[in-house]
Amino acid sequence: MTRKPYQSRDAFTLLELLVTVLLMGIISAVLLPVISSASEAYSITQDVRARSEHIAHALDRAARIIRQAPIGTDDEGLGVVNASVSTLELSDGTGFELNGSTLEMLVPGRANTTLCQDVDDLVIQYIAEDGVTNTLASPVNAHRIVVTITSGDLTMSVVAHPRVWIGQGAS
Repeated sequence: MTRKPYQSRDAFTLLELLVTVLLMGIISAVLLPVISSASEAYSITQDVRARSEHIAHALDRAARIIRQAPIGTDDEGLGVVNASVSTLELSDGTGFELNGSTLEMLVPGRANTTLCQDVDDLVIQYIAEDGVTNTLASPVNAHRIVVTITSGDLTMSVVAHPRVWIGQGAS
């Protein structure tokens, strides 16, 4: 009986397969921390982006409310009913306030609307015409209002100029 020699040696041996699996395991172990940190960075970036979008929306709405503030009594100044470092309520019933960790927009005749959640701090500064003097004691004289929102490590601000001052004081 004659034996035919084995003609094809194209298959993998068990040793070659084990070496391949071992190399893939080593490469995976080296790349795992890189992939893990990249996914963590992506998650953090998504959180910061979402927070910044929510804060930017709230600041935009606050600036609109300030710009559209009604004129005060005797047709002078701003129509402010309640003003503090965390609340602004205007004579037409609009405004905004920090309620716990939720920034709410005051809507006349309706329940307050949520502008932004997870707010750590809201600071409203009332600045006089000279651009320096704080007018918290008499907010009807504020010519610009600075609103600053802090959420986590993110702080954003907006400066708004009420339109009621256009034409006032001109003789």
